[in-house]
Amino acid sequence: MKKVALDPLKCTACRTCELQCSIAHSRSGDLYSAIFESPPSLSRIRVSWTPGLNVPVRCVHCENAPCVAACPVGAITQDGRTGTVQTMEERCIGCFTCVLVCPYGAVRLSYDRKKACKCDGCRDRLGRGLEPACASGCPTNALSYADFDDIVQAKISEAAAREAAAQARADRVAPREPSSLERILEMRKEIARG
Repeated sequence: MKKVALDPLKCTACRTCELQCSIAHSRSGDLYSAIFESPPSLSRIRVSWTPGLNVPVRCVHCENAPCVAACPVGAITQDGRTGTVQTMEERCIGCFTCVLVCPYGAVRLSYDRKKACKCDGCRDRLGRGLEPACASGCPTNALSYADFDDIVQAKISEAAAREAAAQARADRVAPREPSSLERILEMRKEIARG
């Protein structure tokens, strides 16, 4: 089954995924018209920065989704055919239990802050033979839409290539003099040892 996969090492935090998602979920489906829509369309993905890493946070459509189990009115369901977790806004009562139980922080409040809003896996786009908006718009392929076996194989190949390149660099680089900071740290270690 195809899913959206993330490679945070490729994410530059350009936030194109947020823009593409917002446009895909707007009433017009067009950038220029979506700008003037009221209320504006919400992105179902957010790029979050952590030290040294940018992470697009989105619903991963868990197999045993805690939001589905926690919703007291059944407004969140799992589509057995696609495996995606869907929100029915018309049934949502705004208790936001789903927000509290989501381990990824992927459930948001609607623009008027009365309903839950989350990634729907771009169900409409998939029905038209298109990729999810976040993956199709990602310029660095940090988000990609592929079969999981293909994703795993690609990651194995990339990791092997990185290891080979690192080993080749290590073999070429001659030993160097330690920097001043490295010397100070070494002295501190020796002083601590006594």
